[in-house]
Amino acid sequence: MKVFQYSSRRAVAVLFTALVTLALGGCASPTGITIDYSPSSTKTAQGSVNVGDFKYSAVDPKTSKPMPQDVIRNTAMGEIKLDREVAKFVRDAVFTELRFVGVKVIPDGKLLTGDIEEFFIDDLGYSIDWTYRVKYTVQDKASGKVLYAGVKNIQRKTNKFGNPLGVLKENIKMSIEALLDDPEFVKAIN
Repeated sequence: MKVFQYSSRRAVAVLFTALVTLALGGCASPTGITIDYSPSSTKTAQGSVNVGDFKYSAVDPKTSKPMPQDVIRNTAMGEIKLDREVAKFVRDAVFTELRFVGVKVIPDGKLLTGDIEEFFIDDLGYSIDWTYRVKYTVQDKASGKVLYAGVKNIQRKTNKFGNPLGVLKENIKMSIEALLDDPEFVKAIN
């Protein structure tokens, strides 16, 4: 009986070590994690806008230096490195989601840009605390006049052993939905 207990403990330890190695191996990949964004909002909207460039201005508080453009700040070992710049990933997600809900994404007229001020995953402990903050701006392309400026801040606590990449994408969607719920934004794109 003791042999079975020892073997099952050993099997659990080996399995745990293998899972941790796989998880950290993905985070430390030199090419970064590939994440595809699929639009999923159930909202509808009207209007038209050109989705311009986004920037990633998050700062590492430990060093007071800008975060690398392809890394999402987190507290666990390793880093969350994407296979492309965070700003490009978010910009493409905004483009896709707006088009999906019914906004005409056109090259002329009004220009939507964004500044990702914070993208932080606090994954120490038994849960994950997420902070995702974006400043969105809509300008009239011809005059340069700012028609809308607003910050959407998503803060959530989720289960640690769920689907973190799914939650990451959900946070982006929630920010876009908060933008669509803002009557000043809707007015600016109509």
